[in-house]
Amino acid sequence: MHWHVLWTDSLQWVSLHPVAAYLAIFFISLSESLALVGLLVPGTVMMVGIGALAGSGVLSIKLTLLAAMAGAVAGDGISFWLGRHYHREIAHIWPFRRYPQILAKGEAFFNRHGGKSVFFGRFVGPVRPVIPIVAGMLDMPSGHFLIVNILSAIGWAFAYLMPGVVLGTSMALVGAVSTRLAVLLLLFLGLLWLAWQLARLGACWLSRVANDHNRPLLILGIGLAMAAWLFLGVLQDLLSGDPLVQADQSVYHFLQSLRTPWGDALMVAVTELGDAATNVAIILVVAGLLLLRKQFRALYYWLVAVVGGVVLVQLFKWLLHRPRPIAIYQGVSAWGFPSGHTTMSVVVYGFLAILLLRGLPSRWRLWPVALALSLASLVAFSRIYLGAHWLSDVLGGMALGWSWVCILGLFYLRRQAEFDGRLLIPVALLALVVAGSWHVGSRQQADLARYQVREPVQNLAPTDWWKQGYLQLPAWRYSLLGDREQPLTLQVAVPPAEFAEILRSSHWKTAPDVSLRRCLNLFTSRPDVKTLPILPQFEKGERPTLVMWKPLSEGLRLVLRLWPSPLQLDAGNRILVGVVEAETAKPFAALLTLPWGQKNYAPALFGLRHELSPLPTEVRNRPGRFPVLLVAENKKVFSKGF
Repeated sequence: MHWHVLWTDSLQWVSLHPVAAYLAIFFISLSESLALVGLLVPGTVMMVGIGALAGSGVLSIKLTLLAAMAGAVAGDGISFWLGRHYHREIAHIWPFRRYPQILAKGEAFFNRHGGKSVFFGRFVGPVRPVIPIVAGMLDMPSGHFLIVNILSAIGWAFAYLMPGVVLGTSMALVGAVSTRLAVLLLLFLGLLWLAWQLARLGACWLSRVANDHNRPLLILGIGLAMAAWLFLGVLQDLLSGDPLVQADQSVYHFLQSLRTPWGDALMVAVTELGDAATNVAIILVVAGLLLLRKQFRALYYWLVAVVGGVVLVQLFKWLLHRPRPIAIYQGVSAWGFPSGHTTMSVVVYGFLAILLLRGLPSRWRLWPVALALSLASLVAFSRIYLGAHWLSDVLGGMALGWSWVCILGLFYLRRQAEFDGRLLIPVALLALVVAGSWHVGSRQQADLARYQVREPVQNLAPTDWWKQGYLQLPAWRYSLLGDREQPLTLQVAVPPAEFAEILRSSHWKTAPDVSLRRCLNLFTSRPDVKTLPILPQFEKGERPTLVMWKPLSEGLRLVLRLWPSPLQLDAGNRILVGVVEAETAKPFAALLTLPWGQKNYAPALFGLRHELSPLPTEVRNRPGRFPVLLVAENKKVFSKGF
């Protein structure tokens, strides 16, 4: 069973059995606070998960907090009673008899902090389940204990549940826009975390290289061997068509399924930070600073690094002639292997980190390495996401870049530090920010068009569309996980401007842009659905071509969304697919209110057909599915089709 199916089933069970759910929260909280049992119960993870359920709107946040607080008070109360009843005899009961240090640590904590230890101890993992027993053993006044116990339970419940509530609410908001966007966000954060962890490991051995002048050959040689082994392995798979190359297609199609306009804008900006224009600005600024400070040896290695990187990339592209997933360049750059953006990002930021290492204290050496690896990794990911390269192109570029950086670092670090390179940090960052901002601002729109998702458009005769062609178009809008999100109950072969004008005569309005003022209404306690933003939704990663809405009675509105399809009529009209549905305001955990579709599509669809009386329409029934309304531009199509 897929995890998202399990999650959906869990949400359904909780919504059907809320009393059992609150009792479960009470006993989980109680066991997490109970003497010694709390050490075995993964309470933190479970409480965050419970908070996520509350954040998704399945559970009441108030009742969830009360159940968690009550369980925490009861668990500590039972532990306090055990300590008061048995006193020192409890030290002779298993497991305290076998592990006396548990009680010893609890007593030391209590003696150090007094009554405050009951409050603070609830948040300190090793002593959390022991402190109430110790408080009872040492005859802490019951009234004093009860007050501190309640206060600490309130703080604990908020501290452990609210992160989950925020997570659940955030994912509900992102999921209401697009599951693809949620998955892309998780992938993006996961990539940053992985780059950070790798940077920490890299900083350790690089700092040893910088301090121990007897071992640079060994450590950098290991780094070179690993990077060269990866590059040669990718190259061999590329030439022989091994599984890595087969995986290229799977990764490419998976990431293309994640495409959203917001994700595209972010990834285009990231990839532009690895463009030649940005890299050249950094290269020239760093070279100029090295020249002014008369650091000729460092300048020599810096220029050799960047020139050598460019030569290596162009050489392998010229030798291998490996096509890209999409054609976006001319000449040698039209070939994909290795990724030039990835290779040069590694070379520029990686060798810049090498220049900085010797001049920085040990505690600061992590930062240039972390920044170099993070920037290079993000640029590499952006190239795969945008479809500019295959996975093997990026892996090959990463390995080639690090091989070249290791070779040069191997020779450069053989000598003692020549200068304090700390001034390079603000200078290089300033060049990156200024040149990157200018380049992104001037190239964003053109590059969005260059990297847009390419889907072939198929011509269709009007009669074929009205008779059977409508069945070629999807009946549902699916999430990335394969769940049905909405039925596509509309197929419109009318220019969007003309279609919108007809709807305006029936009091429909063009959806306003998602503004900050409207977004703030999401956080009001009882907003009118008419004041809430109309959240963007995506079909196969594409933004709607047309979004319109119509206010109904209090608490309801109609929203119509149309997306382009891969079919167009011979007359030139692109067929748009879409849905019209009624939306109401749905609160989530008393923190957020989202516009929520009522899932009753037929009344909205037939009401829309009545309002489209100037246009020829026809309702078609899909077997076992919602009906679909076909709308044409003129009656000629209608008369030919039927």
